Amino acid sequence: MELNPHDLLRIKGIGDVITHAPMPHWAESSLAISPYVVVRRSRAPNGQVAVGVRGFERKERFAAFFPIESVMNRISPEQLAQEKGWRQHSSRIFQCLEPVSDLMEQYSVLWGPTGSVGFELATGRETVTSKSDIDMVIRFSEVFTPGAAREIVNTLMKLPVRIDVQLEMKEGAVSLLEYASCEGKALLFRTVDGPLLRHVHEQT
Repeated sequence: MELNPHDLLRIKGIGDVITHAPMPHWAESSLAISPYVVVRRSRAPNGQVAVGVRGFERKERFAAFFPIESVMNRISPEQLAQEKGWRQHSSRIFQCLEPVSDLMEQYSVLWGPTGSVGFELATGRETVTSKSDIDMVIRFSEVFTPGAAREIVNTLMKLPVRIDVQLEMKEGAVSLLEYASCEGKALLFRTVDGPLLRHVHEQT
């Protein structure tokens, strides 16, 4: 099973979660309500995947590991984009996903919502607040030029909700805003080994 950062994994319960520190009470309560963990960008032992447990507040995040063979279901950001479940929500932040989807289709971009928005769409648990942003990921392709990125950024900035976009490349992720203005500059990538500074042409 191919697992990528931001994928949400449904688990049976906390019994299979592998931790190297005591699990906080809030993490146990969170998993009892919605047994989902999110794939982290980190190395894991063979047969395991690095995951994070999401709590009830923004600051509540707990890093752990999980046996790949025990994954019950995987929900990717791209799957959430295809299902368009935001159409069942009336709040402004979810309504903003419709023009985002139209924009991504216009540029033939593979994308999906992550963060609190993606979590609520996948699990049905209310995690989005009036202060939430839209976090999303775009999968890089060779036709996705800095020029196209600039056009997308300019359009997204006109929406009434702040949108934070990560561009996923082969070696890691970079901010779409930074990629849009790279022009030969080295960019800071998020990788499984931590932050890494490199030029975009090394990725393509």
